[in-house]
Amino acid sequence: MAEAENYFAFIDEAGNSSQERFFGLGLMLIDDEIGYFYDSMKPFYDRVFENARLIKARRVEVLKSQNDIKQLSQIANSGVKFELKFKYINFSNNLVYKALVDNYFQFPNVRFCALVIDREDQALTSDLEPWDTYIHRAAMLLANNIKNIQPCNICVLADDLTRPKEIRKTFEQSLKDAINARLIKMGIDKSVFGVARLESHASLMLQVVDILLGAVMYDFKKQQGFISEKLALRQDIVARAIHRILGTDTLARNHTYHRPNYFSVWKLSK
Repeated sequence: MAEAENYFAFIDEAGNSSQERFFGLGLMLIDDEIGYFYDSMKPFYDRVFENARLIKARRVEVLKSQNDIKQLSQIANSGVKFELKFKYINFSNNLVYKALVDNYFQFPNVRFCALVIDREDQALTSDLEPWDTYIHRAAMLLANNIKNIQPCNICVLADDLTRPKEIRKTFEQSLKDAINARLIKMGIDKSVFGVARLESHASLMLQVVDILLGAVMYDFKKQQGFISEKLALRQDIVARAIHRILGTDTLARNHTYHRPNYFSVWKLSK
């Protein structure tokens, strides 16, 4: 039997608001080359961070010249932590995000999968509470991807999710139990040795997942006419970079791409 390979599984979500048409989960699986991957991604983070810092500094100088104490105070008291996110792509940084995406596909062993749920499909959204929905769907996504890379040992690192007060079991134990239950039904020995939550602003890997998932969600929303022309002018360049690399005109369809690395989009249906 082949020796089990070790993987880190980073998982992030998008479309949490019930007002949004689509809910998505993104999963990135990466093996022991994670250090090389991180080092190659960090310069793009640094460039976007420096760009944001300069824009903020210029804004502060303008507000100081206008003696706008109220807005200066708001900036000073803001608790928002910097992070890369698809929704933050704009005219001043979209070329850097595009370069980050190009760089991502230079790592053929990194795997990405997006699970998308249309909230208009009541059969998919009415049977479970939000907490249970997340655990159930995340376990489904992880188990189906773990099945394809057996034998393996997985450490799951997920974007922080607040546990409802009435739930006693931790997020970590809830997700681990749900994944293992699915794997057992598939006839697979338990492969998940750990689950932990991370703040997305503290994990560049989760931020990369956000960008890839964001591009998938962007295409689903664009397909439905939810993307304004103004927004498209800012963000379309990044989505189109992924299209070009994968050889497609949209990510808004069920499809698995195997080159230059594994990239799968799965729109859930009953």
